[in-house]
Amino acid sequence: LHTYPSGKTNTTYTIPSTVITIENYAFYNCDSLTNITIPDSVAEIGNYAFYSCNSLVDITIGNSVTSIGEEAFCYCNSLTNIVIPDSATSIGKNAFFNCSSLTNAALGNGLTTIGEYAFYGCKSLTEIIIPDSITSIQQYTFYNCTSVTNIVIPDSVISIGSDAFYSCDLLAEIIIPDSVTSIGSWAFASCDLLTEVIIPDSVTSIENSALAYCKSLTSVIIGNGVTSMGHSIFSGCSSLTEIIIPDAVTFIGNFAFEDCSSLTNITIGNGVTEIGTHAFDACTALTGIHVDENNPSYMDI
Repeated sequence: LHTYPSGKTNTTYTIPSTVITIENYAFYNCDSLTNITIPDSVAEIGNYAFYSCNSLVDITIGNSVTSIGEEAFCYCNSLTNIVIPDSATSIGKNAFFNCSSLTNAALGNGLTTIGEYAFYGCKSLTEIIIPDSITSIQQYTFYNCTSVTNIVIPDSVISIGSDAFYSCDLLAEIIIPDSVTSIGSWAFASCDLLTEVIIPDSVTSIENSALAYCKSLTSVIIGNGVTSMGHSIFSGCSSLTEIIIPDAVTFIGNFAFEDCSSLTNITIGNGVTEIGTHAFDACTALTGIHVDENNPSYMDI
């Protein structure tokens, strides 16, 4: 299907069962459509296929679709529910960008790629269950999903990209599986209700500002595999009271604990050889920094 006739004002449309591919821009800015059925004959949904279909509330995706193109449903502001079939292996970047009414997105078990920014700004989405066929969560994938209360990350995931869950304001708990090796910059920053984070031993790198401005965060356990803690990693975590930095960590970045105003105690392992500037700025409740006696570079304060 190349182009939906621009003059049609129908509110519902069933794509013919002879269609295999919905081409790029096929339903671009079709404001009148509220309901679309995609038959099982369709294997591919092109880029921008349903871009800015502002009245679209419901779409049924057939069980043969293997790929959903870039920005395919971008700015479908009335869309409330989407079910991605198990046949789908990829969701393109920005595919559901700013679908602000989307409350439910069921992700099929065949997905191997969810593109960056795919669900960016889906402010009504309440739950994210990532299938165990996914190995990487791309940057900005669930950025500013402010109503999400539950996220399930499977143990197939190796990396969590930058800003992946930034400003998921209602998220109170996150379990990071022991398959994850890297957490990108700002990945969980500004998750206002997040209270506890356990970084598993599999993680070797936590990038800049990964957990910055999580204002309710009271407890963090850093795994024994972490070697580097980026700049501003816990900056503005005003409820954090204690932190233990394991022996494997060699570097603590600039402003790492800046403005952690409730932080009273820090324990630094024997491996730290460099602490960045202003690492403990405005830690007004801090009573002492304990450094492992075998650390050759630093001592207790």
